[in-house]
Amino acid sequence: MTENSPTIDRRRFIQATIASTAVLGGVSSAGALQSDGNKQFAIEQDGKCIPIEPLSLSGLPVEEFYDYRTPDTDPMSYKYASFGTENLQRDDTSILFLYEGPKGLSLVMIHDKLDSDDGGAASFRITSLPVKGKFIIKDDQYDGSTNRDTFDYSVTRDWNGNKSANAVVHWTWQGGRSDGAVYRGLGNDFEFTIHPQFNKKALLSDEGGEYQGDVKKWEVLSGNPNNPTRTKLNMNKEVKITSKGCSSETTSKTSAKKTTNGGGGETTTPATTTSSPSDVNSGGKSFFAKLWDGIASVLNSVVSFFTSLF
Repeated sequence: MTENSPTIDRRRFIQATIASTAVLGGVSSAGALQSDGNKQFAIEQDGKCIPIEPLSLSGLPVEEFYDYRTPDTDPMSYKYASFGTENLQRDDTSILFLYEGPKGLSLVMIHDKLDSDDGGAASFRITSLPVKGKFIIKDDQYDGSTNRDTFDYSVTRDWNGNKSANAVVHWTWQGGRSDGAVYRGLGNDFEFTIHPQFNKKALLSDEGGEYQGDVKKWEVLSGNPNNPTRTKLNMNKEVKITSKGCSSETTSKTSAKKTTNGGGGETTTPATTTSSPSDVNSGGKSFFAKLWDGIASVLNSVVSFFTSLF
């Protein structure tokens, strides 16, 4: 979607029109806003738990945020890749994060960076996904000999009749491109596991010289979509992503890397889950920070509602 497209113009008009009303209404609903802002999510690996906050951008649907371009899209590209997340992408790095949009919560996965030198390969086996969700973006999904990616999806039922979904995805990409996927519809109660395989361990790692390259880092992103917190993950171990947050007894000593706007230099800071119940419930934010988060949430919801009418 281009910057001057009618949809974005209408969204900006609606935002400008309703902003003051939403802010005034948000102040009188401070208690409810704080409650909504306290929803916790977490990623667990190797006995460590890291709180994560979904990325979100002004009520923008995850499809537009990802901005997957092919020769059949407008704007078009022969790179078959995500252009909307280019500022988040890093060379030889696989990233994942939660994204909160007007149609619900999504899992976003992106491998490598546009215009990087080498290609690569990755395989993810994802178990216990919510069955109401689905892959709304399969990067890549097109007919052609160069598309080797596969997306296998199945639904199972346990002895108690509860359903869950499982997926096995194999990616491979050329130099100068990226790869990935979006699974939308996580809901409010979930706990799924990603079993990763990168490079030579990935199924499609031997697809030819143009696909050769190494993924050297795996990161989970959290918070500000323009300057998220980056936490390095172990590329050889599974991760569990849950809506239950971290327990008050769990402390993570994982190092997080936070980048400046524009992808400048990196500074390493400890990403620690506090053991205080009050800190876990509040997310460590002040009253005014939580109030502002709530107001922003109201704005996003109202904007999304009016945008859907056009």
